Amino acid sequence: MQSPDYKNFREKIINFPKIEPGYFVVLDYTISNNRCEPVSGVEHLRESNPYLTKTFTLKFPKNKALNSFYDKEIVTFTRSSEGNDNIYSWQVIDAKIYKEEDNSPSLLISGTPIVYSFYKDWHELASYKFTKLKNIEVDPEISEMGKSLTKDCQNDNEKVLAIYKFMAENFNEKEAYTSQFDFTPEPLTEVCQKKFGSERELTALFIALLNSAGIADAYPAIILSSNNKFSEIQKKYAVTDFMDKLCVYWHDQLFSAGNSYMPFAYANISEANILIGNDNYEFIKFSSKNSVIENQVYNYNISGTSAVVDVKSTYSAGKNKEKREWYLNLPDAQRKIWFNRSLGARSASLIEGPEFLNFDKIDEDLEITYTLEYEDFLVNQPPYKYCKLIAADFSLDVSLDDRENDYQVKDKIFLKQKFNIEFDMKMNEENKILLLNETQDIIEFKINDKTAYFKLEAKLADSKIIVNKEIYIPECIIPNSRYQEFKQFILSIQNPINNMVFMK
Repeated sequence: MQSPDYKNFREKIINFPKIEPGYFVVLDYTISNNRCEPVSGVEHLRESNPYLTKTFTLKFPKNKALNSFYDKEIVTFTRSSEGNDNIYSWQVIDAKIYKEEDNSPSLLISGTPIVYSFYKDWHELASYKFTKLKNIEVDPEISEMGKSLTKDCQNDNEKVLAIYKFMAENFNEKEAYTSQFDFTPEPLTEVCQKKFGSERELTALFIALLNSAGIADAYPAIILSSNNKFSEIQKKYAVTDFMDKLCVYWHDQLFSAGNSYMPFAYANISEANILIGNDNYEFIKFSSKNSVIENQVYNYNISGTSAVVDVKSTYSAGKNKEKREWYLNLPDAQRKIWFNRSLGARSASLIEGPEFLNFDKIDEDLEITYTLEYEDFLVNQPPYKYCKLIAADFSLDVSLDDRENDYQVKDKIFLKQKFNIEFDMKMNEENKILLLNETQDIIEFKINDKTAYFKLEAKLADSKIIVNKEIYIPECIIPNSRYQEFKQFILSIQNPINNMVFMK
């Protein structure tokens, strides 16, 4: 559903009815911008479409200083002048095609970009942008609202939570493009009346309410595009196209106000470069606490060949947001149908649940419980028995044998699984179970200063089989030269034998 503020959408369709194989298409276009602020951007000279020749030209006054970056080995740069203007041109001839492969880094990292900016650095850009969010007029009614919402709070963290929860439950964020809009918000009184606004308005309102509650050290912050965070270009060149999201920074935490799906103190990223609108207009590398994103406990009770499994899943960060988006506003009956489909357990039946234990507590990791039943869980081939456990669900595609591009892990993976397997028979000397694949193993893959790992432990304790798994893969870029090594690491995690329990 579009906000009522959005009107007059247009689409322009260009047809080339007489184009045949072997023809060339020449595009000559100009981008105009009437906004009075420094220009910056990125133009890619190597993409999935081949270029016989591509030229990018900038014409600008001589009294303006331009910061730019390009690959001097591939791109030809020329400079000329015309009256009071400089004319800079970058050209590439017979550009190599960029091969699209899953999990490839952005074109800023693996392509041939021309980066240009009339901002001296990020400090200058931040100063220009954030000034418009300072000294905003706050209606007395809004000030009273901030005080009223926090009157029973015992500390600052409770105040932030109370205001965050109020905005999550009562406001909606309308879609906007951080890199393109002006940072001057609409009057906050109107925002309160309409109950919606862009991230600009909701950020300003959130900070205004916090200030009214006595919290003066909350600042606006800009999250820069996380897929480019490993590029030195993003750190050195202040480009508005890199600005991804406007939010609030407080005590090393990021908040995205006005979203009922977004967990408290989470802004949809775990690592990114950010700009903080404090007095110093800082550029920092932000990293959230390294907590487990998905934690699952499975309690198996085996009777004969069938099994009943009580499951408790705990989700934090992005997984918490994902589950809230999927299920929060669904009726119970439809929620159960969708949840059952998402399990993907063809041999199991959902007999109880799901129960969402704390949907109303946006500051807690989301907890879900449910019960599954397997009719043919334990396979008996005397004197041996075996069963298959639920595999860890994470998606990293390493199906390609060879790659042209590096491999980027764009979202951190950190999950734990614990399996407690009990039998309903008395454990005596005659039917005592021997665990055949008892193990305690760890596999590691190191990349720069980070270490990905897979831990597997299987043991027999007090007549109960316990299996623990832990998978951690940080956000990183795997060089093409190490892809085969990384592929074997992932395949070793996905090996079906890791999900099997063999007994005698």
